[in-house]
Amino acid sequence: MEACGVRSRTNFVPRRQGDRGSAFEDALDLLAAMVAIPTESRKPNAALVDLVSERAEAAGADLKRVEGPAGRANLHVRFGPEAPGGVLVSGHTDVVPAGSGWTSDPYQLAVDGERLLGRGTADMKGFIACALAVACRSDISGWTAPLHLCLSYDEEIGCVGVASLLSRLAVDPLVAPRVVLVGEPTELTLCTSHSGKVTYTLRASCDPGHSSLAPTRTNALDQVVAVARAVIEVGSRAAEVGGSTNVGTLWGGTAVNVLAAAAEVSFECRHQYCSDPQEMLSGVWSQVEKARSAMSKLEGGLEVVCDTRYPALFTREDDPEVRFLADLTGRSCAGHLPFGCEAGLYAEALAVPAVVFGPGSISNAHRPDEFVTRKQLVETCSTLRVVLDGYCRSGCPPRQAPDPNRRHASADPIPNMRFKT
Repeated sequence: MEACGVRSRTNFVPRRQGDRGSAFEDALDLLAAMVAIPTESRKPNAALVDLVSERAEAAGADLKRVEGPAGRANLHVRFGPEAPGGVLVSGHTDVVPAGSGWTSDPYQLAVDGERLLGRGTADMKGFIACALAVACRSDISGWTAPLHLCLSYDEEIGCVGVASLLSRLAVDPLVAPRVVLVGEPTELTLCTSHSGKVTYTLRASCDPGHSSLAPTRTNALDQVVAVARAVIEVGSRAAEVGGSTNVGTLWGGTAVNVLAAAAEVSFECRHQYCSDPQEMLSGVWSQVEKARSAMSKLEGGLEVVCDTRYPALFTREDDPEVRFLADLTGRSCAGHLPFGCEAGLYAEALAVPAVVFGPGSISNAHRPDEFVTRKQLVETCSTLRVVLDGYCRSGCPPRQAPDPNRRHASADPIPNMRFKT
């Protein structure tokens, strides 16, 4: 019903308990329940993890919960046999803050014609709901290989929460999927690459001084600004290799007539798989060492903290698993994603191909009235059903378990750097 050109919008009403329905209808009910849990980054996600655990356990799955800080947790759910092979499907449970500008309650799933609105519907609770619904309706008694469903927290603030989960998966020889499928919003296309990112905070400190000494004496803010300039200079050339840099925040000093005793800058570097971010930032690190030397002469110091980092993803489109997945689903490969996600981390930790695929559009994420369409969820459920049949039920021979020596973490990039934990 429409009046004066305005479409009627209603809150989603779950089915009555006991109604059998379909996987898609199960996914809708799950999505409504998940949207109602405001799992913003850095806030608890325990209620959502409990919800998934309860549904999965009732369907005969094996659960491993990896507790994190302040009510947050990762979850590893295994459907099917304890064996190598199969497929690993992953998603993050956290969402960005809702903010203002919504035309409905962001934490109440709303129906607007074909659109389903709510924070996290596209990024990426819609995918999680579909994956859980399809898995719970599957007859896993006939499976020859497992489905691993992995959920993380704090992805939206730099993919920081998944680390404790990956460290456990990487040492388990029976977690050896043929492929990893990460459910970010790609409008249901198979994407095989994404950018990597590393972020830093640099803090400088020294003795203060009178501003009249500025012609002959440096200070913390001068040195931090010099580092910021180096970041900007690197950024002017980074596009040549498909990368970028950005100075996010800059702070320092106390008064105009005082040589600053403390200053701080935060910056990031985005890079492609073929680019080493440390090489891209070599000019910055040279300036950092100059600043460190200058601060030490003023009874001060300099600290660099790596706040977040995740690698770029590059899975060849002619990889046998990508070709098999594309043929199995009838989906085309769309190549590179303009944003980063956990796929590169999974590929690095488990030494297996990773592909990004999910309902919704990134253009609808992180904004008011975020939405996913019913049609996209229907297609996601049908695609995942085909994936599970192909990887878990069909008897396809499993890949050889990855060599544990190939499962690794990145080395420390520069001397005297502290990594945030």
